[in-house]
Amino acid sequence: MYKFIQVVEGKNNHEFQVKTGGVLAIALIAVHLKDAEVHLRVRLVGKGATAAITGIIVGGAEEKLSLHTMQQHEAPDTTSDLLIKTVLSDHAKCLYDGGIRVEKKAQKTDAYQRNENLLLSGRAYAESKPSLEILADDVRCTHGATTGPIDDEQLWYLKTRGIGQAEGEQLIVNGFIQSALTRIADVGVRDKLQKHFAEVV
Repeated sequence: MYKFIQVVEGKNNHEFQVKTGGVLAIALIAVHLKDAEVHLRVRLVGKGATAAITGIIVGGAEEKLSLHTMQQHEAPDTTSDLLIKTVLSDHAKCLYDGGIRVEKKAQKTDAYQRNENLLLSGRAYAESKPSLEILADDVRCTHGATTGPIDDEQLWYLKTRGIGQAEGEQLIVNGFIQSALTRIADVGVRDKLQKHFAEVV
């Protein structure tokens, strides 16, 4: 099952259940929203259920987005994999709160969560708050987060090959987003998003 979520202004609430042996892929996109709040809960309720969540957020000006995700494992042998990538410029702000909860009976859970934030301005702000609540004892759960500006060494490398500052920055941003887009299996959706981000970033 594939779900595409286009975040809109204001409050956005989404909840999904994945049953026994089910596979869910979610692409969540939020681009230049003045003020938005997103709550996304994925419940893996059947044995062998799998969920992959990919989010791409782009903000600028005074835009603000709050994103809350929950990967909730309620059955054994379940897997979830989440990646949220954020590109912020000007005074944009993104607050991310991501949780993983593993119920006592959800043995053999494999859950992963990662949030990467690329700041194109010294005034942009990103905050990541990962949390784990694990009630089972035979699980593998990991999370990670990075926040920072464009790498000067990457820019220098591009400059040595005749690529200017602005073009180099654009290439790095495109690569940053592309690594998330490659997770989207639907070729039509992926191609459409690639064209869209080339225009808005």
